[in-house]
Amino acid sequence: MRSIRVAIFVLIAAVSVAACRRGVGVSPGAPVFLISVDTLRADHLPVYGYKGVETSNLDRLAKDAIIFDNAVSHVPLTLPSHASLFTGLLPFQHGVRDNLGYRLGKSQETLATFLKKNGYATGAAVSAVVLDHGSGISEGFDYYEDSVESRQTAEAIGRVQRPGDQTEKLLEGWIEKQTAGARLFAFLHIYEPHAPYEPPEPFRTRYATHPYDGEIATADAIVGRFLDFLKKKNLYDPAVVIFLSDHGEGLGDHGEDEHGLLLYRESIWVPLFVKLPGAALAGKRVARPAEIADVFPTVAAVLGRPSPPGLAGLSLLTLSRTAENRRVYSETLYPRFHFGWSDLAALTDDRYQYIEAPRPELYDWKDDPGEKKDLASGLPPPFRTMRVELSKIERPMQAPGAEDPETVKKLASLGYIGVAAPAANRKDLPDPKDRIATIDRLKDSARLVSQHRDDEAIALLETLTRENPLMLDGWETLARVLRRAGRTKEAVAALEQADRLTPGTPQLMLGLAGLNREAGNLAKAQSLAEAALAAGAQGAEEELALIALARGDLDTARSRAQAALAARKTSRSPLLLLARVEIAQGHLRAALELLDSAREMGRQAGQPALETLEATRGDVLARLERTPEAVEAFQAETRDFPENLDAWSRLALVYASAGRTDQVQPVLSEMTRRVPTRAAYDAAAKVCDIIGDREGARRWRTYPKPAAASGAPSFQDGLSIQIISLARSKFFPF
Repeated sequence: MRSIRVAIFVLIAAVSVAACRRGVGVSPGAPVFLISVDTLRADHLPVYGYKGVETSNLDRLAKDAIIFDNAVSHVPLTLPSHASLFTGLLPFQHGVRDNLGYRLGKSQETLATFLKKNGYATGAAVSAVVLDHGSGISEGFDYYEDSVESRQTAEAIGRVQRPGDQTEKLLEGWIEKQTAGARLFAFLHIYEPHAPYEPPEPFRTRYATHPYDGEIATADAIVGRFLDFLKKKNLYDPAVVIFLSDHGEGLGDHGEDEHGLLLYRESIWVPLFVKLPGAALAGKRVARPAEIADVFPTVAAVLGRPSPPGLAGLSLLTLSRTAENRRVYSETLYPRFHFGWSDLAALTDDRYQYIEAPRPELYDWKDDPGEKKDLASGLPPPFRTMRVELSKIERPMQAPGAEDPETVKKLASLGYIGVAAPAANRKDLPDPKDRIATIDRLKDSARLVSQHRDDEAIALLETLTRENPLMLDGWETLARVLRRAGRTKEAVAALEQADRLTPGTPQLMLGLAGLNREAGNLAKAQSLAEAALAAGAQGAEEELALIALARGDLDTARSRAQAALAARKTSRSPLLLLARVEIAQGHLRAALELLDSAREMGRQAGQPALETLEATRGDVLARLERTPEAVEAFQAETRDFPENLDAWSRLALVYASAGRTDQVQPVLSEMTRRVPTRAAYDAAAKVCDIIGDREGARRWRTYPKPAAASGAPSFQDGLSIQIISLARSKFFPF
C-alpha cells in the first residue's frame, strides 16, 4: 500500500512539474516549504550584489527561483512581521504591532490554517522565544516545536534563542515521520544573524572582523542542509520553496545598531526568493515592489486555491504584470511603546521611500541607496502624493496588553487589573531620529554592567528613566541590573513601572512573578504566575513549580514541572525542576538521574550549557560524598557561568568539607577576580564565616572599588527585554 501511495505521489508531482515547465501553471497538493531567516539585510547577500560573504547554498536556491529585488518588510520586528507573513494582512489589520504585549488572535486565518483545511500536514520549528506558542503564530500547525530555553537567568527575550541547526534537525525529524505522498507544509525559522553576532567555527574565524556576515554564512549552511534533505527525500523539485527574512538590521547606518526604532532601507529591505514546482521561471528577477504579506496569496495561487477575502497582499506571480505603481506600507510602534517617542510609518515604491515622522523624510533609494540625502525640504511630487496616500490609510492604534475578552476576564478573576498603556494615544512625541543618542546611554549601562560597576549602571539607568518615564526598555534593564545586584525589592518596583507601560503583557507578568518569589512575596508571585499562564506565557508552569517549591508544596511542584515537561519535551529546564523536587524529598539518586538525563539531552542536541544544571549536579554529588565529581561539576558551572556566586561558594565549601582548606581562599580570590562586585565579596565573607575563618571574613568584607574593564559591548536588543523567571538555586547554607 505504501509503495502505491508513493507511486501516485510521484506521478502527481511529475504532472505538476511538467505543467510548470510549460509556464507557471497550477500545482494542487505541491509541498510547501517556508524558510525565514531572521534579521537578514538583503544588501548583505551576494544575490543582491554584496561581496563580503559567501552563500553558496542560497545562491543555488536563487538560481532555481524567482528573485524579488525590492521586497519590503511591514515591520522591522520579528513577531509582527511574521504575523503579516502568515495572515497576508498589514499590522494594523491583524493587530500585532510589537514583539511585547501582543498575540495573533485565534480568529485570524493563517497560511497554516488555510493549508490544513486543504488537506496539508502542517509542521514548524522556530528558533526564538518571540515566536513561541504564546505568540499565536502556532495556530494551524499540527506540530510546532518552540522548546527554546533561556540558558541564563534574567536573559533578554530577544536573546532567548537556539542554534538554527538544532531547529532544522527537529523539523527534519517531523518531515521524516509523515506518510509518503502526504501534502506537506513546513515552516523553518532560524535566528541567525540576529544579535548577538556569535557565529560558530569556521565562520567565527573566517569573518572575525564582520561577525554579522559570519552569522549569515552560518544561516546559509543551515538552509543548505535543509535543502539537501528535501532533495534526498525527493521533495525539493515538486515543491514551492519560499525563502525570505522578516526584516533587516541597522548596523549603524543611521545611528541604530540593530532594528525596531527606524524605518530606513537597511531595516526593511529583505531578500525574497520563490522557487516554484519544477523550478518554473527560474532565474527571473522582479523589480516591482513586493511585500511580506504577498506570501500567503502566492501560495494559494500556485496551489490553485482562492485566497481568503480581504488580504492585503497580492500573488507575487502577477507583480510583473501589474501596471499600477505599487507602494508598500511599513511601520514601527516600537519607539512609542518602548521609549515614549513617536511611532513611524512609511511607503516604498519602485524608486522612493517616504517616512512619516514628526519631521517627514523622502529618499530616492535608487540613486541614493544609503538614504543619506533627504529630499523632503524641496516638497517634490512624490513627497506630496505619498504623504496624502498615507494619510488616507485608516490605522487604528491597538495598544499592547491583553485584548481578548476571555483573557481579560481571566486576568481580572486572578486579581490582575491593568490600565491602558499611557503611550498609546499620546501626541507630539519626540522624533526617534533625534533621540537615537539615548540608545548610547543604554549601551553605557551595558558597558558598566560588563565591568561589574553595577552601582554606576543603576545610577545611570535611574537617571534615564527619570528623564524618560515612558522608556519601557530603561525600566526593564534597571530591573535586571537591580536583581543582579541583589536589590530584589527595588527590581520589583522597576519592573512594575514597565508593567504599567504595557499592562497585561505575559512576559512582564512572568518576570514580576519570579522577582516577587525571590523577594518572598509568594502569594503575589502565585497570582502573577497564574495570570501569566492564563495569558499564554511560556515558562509559567515552571514558575508555578518554583513557587510551590518555595512553599514546600512538593506534590504541586512535581505536577507543575511534569506539565512543563509534557509541553516542552526537548527542554532541559523541567528536568532540572523535577530534580530539585527529588532533592527536597531526599531522593538524591533519582535527582542525579534526572540531571544526567538533562545533561545528556543537551550533549546530544549540541545545546549550550544551562545555568545551574552543573551546580545542581555538584550539590547532589557532594551530598552523596562523591567529592571529586562534585568539584568537577562546580568547576564546570563556574567556567560557563562565572557570575553564579552560589557555585563558587559551594565549590569552596566542598573543598573545606573535604579537608582541602588550602583551596578555599584561591577559589574565593578567583571568584572576586572574575566577578569583582560587592555581592561576590559578601559571598566570600559568608563562606569564611561558615568555615570559622573570622580573619578571612573580615578581609573579604572590605570591598574595593572595581577597576574599569576593557571593551565596551553594545546594548544589543532590538527586541523587547524581559526577566526570565527561572531563578538560580541556593546550594549552600546561607
